[in-house]
Amino acid sequence: MDIAYILCSIFLFSCMGTKSECKMNNEVLDFLNKKEYKYSVNKSDIPVIVIDSISSLNKEPFKVGDSNDIGKISFSDARLLKEGKDIYEYKRKLHFVLVNDTFCLIAYTEGGLGTHDVIDFIQYQGGFNHTRYVITNILNDTIKLERYLKSLLKPVKIE
Repeated sequence: MDIAYILCSIFLFSCMGTKSECKMNNEVLDFLNKKEYKYSVNKSDIPVIVIDSISSLNKEPFKVGDSNDIGKISFSDARLLKEGKDIYEYKRKLHFVLVNDTFCLIAYTEGGLGTHDVIDFIQYQGGFNHTRYVITNILNDTIKLERYLKSLLKPVKIE
């Protein structure tokens, strides 16, 4: 009986905030659909202010490798040391970055306990807003990202 009560409570609390989540999903979809951004697969195109913001939120330096850094990326928690230094520099691999004067969207795979994809959508001009999606799906292109976001917007029938 107590377990059923706890599970129902968790379910009810998890449903709260749906309107704000839909608003965030719509903002990201609007950004994708307008196509008023620069598409890149190079980490050097991520604005420094965005890297600093993510580092601050993560409470650790945000370091991401791109296709030029393949040999320096390891998603494992097991770190290999050579001469006292970690031989892998990155636990994240960039899929792509979309950036304009106001917004930046970064899609990357992150390692550690269970490899997963992360989407960081940051408004860094005219205010600051950060939306993060952490998913087990591989969202390595804008089409897959758009499909994923649209799947989150499907209305739920409440009786």
